[in-house]
Amino acid sequence: MPRSSEGDVNPAAVHQSKFRVVPKKSYSERMSETRAEIRRMMKDALREITQDENASMRWPSYWKDIVVKYRVVIVGWPHDEVPFRNLSDVSNLQKLELLFKGWQEHSIYFRRLTDAEFATMSEERAMQG
Repeated sequence: MPRSSEGDVNPAAVHQSKFRVVPKKSYSERMSETRAEIRRMMKDALREITQDENASMRWPSYWKDIVVKYRVVIVGWPHDEVPFRNLSDVSNLQKLELLFKGWQEHSIYFRRLTDAEFATMSEERAMQG
């Protein structure tokens, strides 16, 4: 045990030696962890609504591989604050935390489309070119 110059045990030194200081996570680490957690929540939600244990989010082909294939859409995405794109392209922790909170609180979620909704969306896409 650490002792002072007088030979007494120094309780502060004993206490310090028992615990390792955990450094605060860097901004980059926090972003990576938040992205990973959002991806996990999205994957779990997609697999639950589709009942497909292999379903996974496909950003570049969202229309074809998610909407068309499964007839589901993401509802509640805060488009004004976070463009709808791959999470790797979101480079702001506050925006990632906004998405995290939305998925966690289910204000962002996957929703099944009716046949009529899907037909309308398909027509709108076709007219856009």
